[in-house]
Amino acid sequence: MGLFSRKPAYCTICNKQITAHKYKAKREWYGVKSPLCSDCHLDKMQEHYDATLIKKCMTCGVKSKVTDLWEPRLQWDMEGLLCKKCFDEKELEFNKKRDFCGICGNKLGFIRYNPKNHWKIKGQLCKNCWDEQKAQLDKK
Repeated sequence: MGLFSRKPAYCTICNKQITAHKYKAKREWYGVKSPLCSDCHLDKMQEHYDATLIKKCMTCGVKSKVTDLWEPRLQWDMEGLLCKKCFDEKELEFNKKRDFCGICGNKLGFIRYNPKNHWKIKGQLCKNCWDEQKAQLDKK
């Protein structure tokens, strides 16, 4: 109920009585009438804001709403957003590099070996493969 109005105001969406402040619906929100309570106003603002933001997937370039895109994991060392399909592919690739040997493909145990930078091998190695790589490069 406002200072000078005699009638109580009701929200057009949830039909609750507005006690504090009446909000007006924005022109961009087609089909929404005023007055609005604070909760409904915030919900409509959030819906409108989310619907207007459209970004591209970093790997495949598909345009989508920001709410439908996924943020890459910190370990992947990537910037930007990914669609669900690309995120799942990247997740499988990362798990494979983390859980299996980079040369022979055997499942890694608790102890893992990191290849040296000049070996140019991606992922981690098992003890046997690490020893073989070290022996081959020591002979040269």
